Amino acid sequence: MSRRPSALSVSLPAPLANGTVKAVQSPTAPEAPASTRRPSVSKLPTDISELDPDELFTKYTVAEVKFAQQRLRADADAKQEELRLMLRERYRDLLQASTSIIDIARSSKRVIEALQETKDAILSQEEPPMPQRTSGPGGGDAHLHTLQLLSAHLKLLLDAPEYLWRLIERKKYFTAAWLFQLAGMVHRALDKPDEETWSAQGLDVMEQFPLAQRQWDAVSQFRSQIVHKATLSLREYAASAEDACAAILTLHFLDRRPLTETLSVFLSQRSKTLLTMLSRTAEHSPISPLSPSLSRRANGHIPEKRPAPSTARKTSVREVKEATQAALDAMVKTLTTARSIFEEAESRQSMIGAVLEFIQSDSASPDPNSKTLPLELELTTQSLLATLPSSTHFLLLPPALRSYKPYVDLSSSSSLVEHVHFRSVLDEWFQTSNQSLKVAASKWFSDLHSVAEVWTLRSSIRQWIDASGLRPDEATTLKLIFGDAAQQRVLSIWKLALSNAEDAFQLQLAAATASLRETPREQRKDASPVDFPFTAPPLPVFPGLGPVDSSFQKYKASLRRQLIGRTSLLDSVLATLESCARSLQRDLSVVLGGNDEEARGVVAQLSEDYRPNAEALCIGILDTLSSAEKQDADDSYLSIDSLVFVGHVAEELGSSSPFVSTIGGSAEVVQDFKKRTKALHDRIIDRWRTYIVSRIVDQHRAVRPKSKAPPADSAPSTPSADLVESLLILSSSVQDLGFSRSRAGENTEASKTLRLFINQWVGDGWKQTGRQALCDMAFLRRLADLRTPEWQDVCQLLDSKAQRYREQLQQESTSPLANGWNDGAADYLARTQTLFAALLPPQSPTRPLNSADKFAPLLPWGSPALDQQFQPAVELAKASSRFGLLLVGTSAR
Repeated sequence: MSRRPSALSVSLPAPLANGTVKAVQSPTAPEAPASTRRPSVSKLPTDISELDPDELFTKYTVAEVKFAQQRLRADADAKQEELRLMLRERYRDLLQASTSIIDIARSSKRVIEALQETKDAILSQEEPPMPQRTSGPGGGDAHLHTLQLLSAHLKLLLDAPEYLWRLIERKKYFTAAWLFQLAGMVHRALDKPDEETWSAQGLDVMEQFPLAQRQWDAVSQFRSQIVHKATLSLREYAASAEDACAAILTLHFLDRRPLTETLSVFLSQRSKTLLTMLSRTAEHSPISPLSPSLSRRANGHIPEKRPAPSTARKTSVREVKEATQAALDAMVKTLTTARSIFEEAESRQSMIGAVLEFIQSDSASPDPNSKTLPLELELTTQSLLATLPSSTHFLLLPPALRSYKPYVDLSSSSSLVEHVHFRSVLDEWFQTSNQSLKVAASKWFSDLHSVAEVWTLRSSIRQWIDASGLRPDEATTLKLIFGDAAQQRVLSIWKLALSNAEDAFQLQLAAATASLRETPREQRKDASPVDFPFTAPPLPVFPGLGPVDSSFQKYKASLRRQLIGRTSLLDSVLATLESCARSLQRDLSVVLGGNDEEARGVVAQLSEDYRPNAEALCIGILDTLSSAEKQDADDSYLSIDSLVFVGHVAEELGSSSPFVSTIGGSAEVVQDFKKRTKALHDRIIDRWRTYIVSRIVDQHRAVRPKSKAPPADSAPSTPSADLVESLLILSSSVQDLGFSRSRAGENTEASKTLRLFINQWVGDGWKQTGRQALCDMAFLRRLADLRTPEWQDVCQLLDSKAQRYREQLQQESTSPLANGWNDGAADYLARTQTLFAALLPPQSPTRPLNSADKFAPLLPWGSPALDQQFQPAVELAKASSRFGLLLVGTSAR
């Protein structure tokens, strides 16, 4: 329908607040005379639309009438413009709707006319003859009574669908089944053609009242709905035993199922519920890429703050606990509900048996056992009709309908559940559910990441099972299921921790050895056993209001590592293994802290199952150390340092580290681990000793040019510079090696190194001759005397060498040989004992610490003579020819 254009085009201003617009003149209208151009507006009323046209033309002039016409048209156009602005594209739909409304009005008018014609046609017909009425004995109208009885039947069929819907919505399926069967009885009463009540009054109900059949067709559709809803209601494990019994009775009466079959249906529906609950995991709603937070971010909203990791872990543990307890609750309530409904005890009757007996018995004198039934199960037709909307009208129903009860045969097999059959079916369902519960419990426990979480959940489940009211054998079975799941999860956590520790140890060891091979020795302050004790750790920082214990604990741990000589690089390699062992001990303390009596037995079982993994870790560590030893097979300057570091790691693991003793291996494996680490350390130190001694000897024998030999007639009293420098390098190398925890072990390594050095120094490649050779041998003999009688063979070697050189010198020299080399060697040792401290025994047997000499603790090998001329311990460089011309020490006088 198109909009009809107005006869007068008016330019419209903006509307005012009350919806009217200012009046303006049309640009196309003829201009009025001056006397009538501006009529008196005050004479016109405010609301012109309510003014009668006859009164308008009677009281006002032509100019005023035209002005009123312009105002009305302006108001109409303003309203249309407001509609356009408000509706925009819907304006055309509104116009089309208005056209449709007019068409509907015309159609309605034609329908009314057709109905009036139908009424007139019906009234024009002759009325049918009235049926013969017979009066009853009491003088009442029998026909009227029959019609009232018929109306009560029809009223029940008419009200049944609405009330059935209401009962289904309120989940009262037993009441709905009873009402459905009552409606069926009413329909059969109306459908009997030989019924005396209807035939006596000349009524054929189905022929004259087709509404009865159509209404029954509507009611009969509720059978499948009631049965389906009642079956689904059995899945609700939180429902009471009375509601479950009502649903089972609905299947028994309405679906004609025996009680044994209804028991199977009940358990199968609960199995579906249980499987649905068991299929859920703790994190059943992970954050997906299209999560609400991300969608808000895409729309410009501020993203939600994600929870902290600790909060997320607490949420995960809580979800696992809730899921576990919900599944257990479903199982427990299924067992208790089934026993409450079907199981008969000596002192009580089963609930469903009591209901069936109540239905079969006369309602006037019920059985005493029925008094224990809830009101919703003590259902009768009278109580059902009393709740219907027109309960007083249903009093006209015949007594057979008002006292209707479903047929129950207590002696039939369909109304009985044998006790043996019930126990076997229920036990089979419990065993099947346990198999599914085992799988689900393993999945639930797999979401827990620590032994504390696993054992806390295990303890709470055991407490819940103890308070559930299950039978002892059932409670024990459920405890075993969750106990096994908890133990398997604990073993998995430990196995993963051991695997991660082994991988981290391999990576740390590889990184440490690589850094030692690539970094010069001057830049290894965190890896040097000599420099590390003198490096002060950072002081603890007071964080303000926060806890300060962690900062002081770190500072204390740093000081402890310095005291025991464990460098930062060594600690970084061993920390992972030691942390894993400490974590295992904490986990065992958590398990032992349980209140149950079987805690110690569980710990023993866990330790037994865990031991192979711990032993495999020990073997893996030994293999890693052996691989690192083989990797550094070349005896280079940097490779030998990384190899020595591997030896330190092996020594720490086999001696002072608490790892091997607390990791949980057997005593045989622990002893074998210590033995193999010690052997590995000894092999590495032997390689280091051979490399260092060979390098020093070769460097000062073949590579370095020999200093000018002193004259044959001179008698040197100090060792040669080559020997002293070699001993200094050897002493520094022993210090850089790092000291063992035990003084005996430290002295042993230094003794072996010095022994090998003496044997190689005076070996076949020694080219020292003359009196200096005897002086060097005397000094080496003095060092060997410090370790007698263990070094008796070394002393004999030096003596034989010195005797041969002495005889050779006596043949070549004309002057006799002096025998003061031994005294000179002792005095030189007294003056250089601080330089060679790493090569000397820790204490002199000839000068005890409790000596009266105050220098005894600092100079255990004697004090040097003060009246002797100063001689440098090391020959640094030859003095130049101008050295005597320098006024050193004389210019200041």
